Amino acid sequence: MKLLEMQGIVKRFGGVEILHGVDFELGKGEVHALIGENGAGKSTLIKVLAGVHEANAGEVCLEGQRVSFKNPKEALTHGISTIHQEFNLVPYLDVASNIFLGREYKNAMGIIKKEEIYRRTQILLERIGAEFAPDAMVASLGVAEKQMVEICKAMSLKAKIVIMDEPTAVLSEKEIEKLFAIIRKIKQEGVSLIYISHRLDELLQIADKVTVLRDGEVVGGLEKHQLSKDVMTTMMIGRELSEQFPKTDKTVGEVVLDVRGITSGKHVKDVSFVLHKGEILGFSGLVGAGRTELMRAVMGIDRPECGQVYLDGKEIRCRSALEAKKEGIVLIPEERKTEGLVLSMSIEDNIALTYEAAFSFMGVLSKRKLEENAEDIIEKLTIKPADRKKKALNLSGGNQQKIVIGKWIYKNHKVLVFDEPTRGVDVGAKAEIYKVMADLAGKGIGIIMVSSDLPEIIGMSDRVIVMKEGKVSGELKREELEEDRIMRYAF
Repeated sequence: MKLLEMQGIVKRFGGVEILHGVDFELGKGEVHALIGENGAGKSTLIKVLAGVHEANAGEVCLEGQRVSFKNPKEALTHGISTIHQEFNLVPYLDVASNIFLGREYKNAMGIIKKEEIYRRTQILLERIGAEFAPDAMVASLGVAEKQMVEICKAMSLKAKIVIMDEPTAVLSEKEIEKLFAIIRKIKQEGVSLIYISHRLDELLQIADKVTVLRDGEVVGGLEKHQLSKDVMTTMMIGRELSEQFPKTDKTVGEVVLDVRGITSGKHVKDVSFVLHKGEILGFSGLVGAGRTELMRAVMGIDRPECGQVYLDGKEIRCRSALEAKKEGIVLIPEERKTEGLVLSMSIEDNIALTYEAAFSFMGVLSKRKLEENAEDIIEKLTIKPADRKKKALNLSGGNQQKIVIGKWIYKNHKVLVFDEPTRGVDVGAKAEIYKVMADLAGKGIGIIMVSSDLPEIIGMSDRVIVMKEGKVSGELKREELEEDRIMRYAF
């Protein structure tokens, strides 16, 4: 008997049908991966299971019994726990308080039994091999440790099914190995996992089965022995992806950006580098190495303590992202939802935000220019749905990322900084973003790409700078780019 069976799941929003009779099943102690392009329906299916959405048709059976959840709390009481990509933790409470929030052990007088909560938390932490204490503040933990807290929370709820949404998106290779060890451990204890990821290489290591969604329908399933990256890619996008990383005949020109001795806070220590026109310069390193902080200091978002920045041979002193933009340096940020978009605004309005003056005359916006620009960007970047009035909030992660990029390609800049440009983006959208980056470099624009994805760093970069603990630990030319060499510098 299957632990979970979802049959004929249909979900509509307004008059639009998102899921068209989806079937999905999960065995006990199984890791079943759910993959598909952004907008394929993965999140909607999971939200139906977790009680966030109610299906319009179909049924869900758990351990042979038909169930229907009106809200996430009901799903939790039945043993279904979701670990979202954006963690649901209270930063300024300790680990134990987060794990048992709302379910605290109390004495007869209603006073919280702190010792009991710490004792139980310690058991959970030891169970998954965590090395931090129950009284550690969550705000002081790294991303991987916060994820462990979420896993402990699920274990404390005696979860039968744990849903993991892009669990390795911002983890280093070493942290991913540790996460996989935890998954294998809880799997041996009979816990089942639904694993959502765009990193297809991982699935070869961790998945027992894979189900592929495309446009709200199941297009097929694969057993462990059938898994290959090429097969999964073809099933996801409906065609063979012959060339993920575009090949270009470009010429790398003279130095456009010269950074000398930048020091900023505790994360950036005396860093120097140069960027050439038409070059894609990759920045690699472990999470916390200081790559993002370096870019913020170069642009003046964070004020560096010392150092100089030269653009086209002229020293610039930017004190904000706006001043950097005026000089010709712009940032596509890592956190697209909080730093790259106004989620309540439409595709058209988000794209227009950066250059409203270019679409106006005497302070009056030209509706025609706004519409034409939005339609042009939507077509260039294959944004779906191709509706300029659609709110950014209602788009998939990959299409949101395309809007963030689209805001900056209306004008040619001197330097574009892409910080984790394909985080949480499916393989088809990745190829489209890579093509945009290559086209921009082909026009002579200098591209800086900060990425934790080693295949991406190797496939796209003309040169790579590796950072460790706020300093440059190595620099590699294109012909020297190999994963083990980059990781040696990172460690």
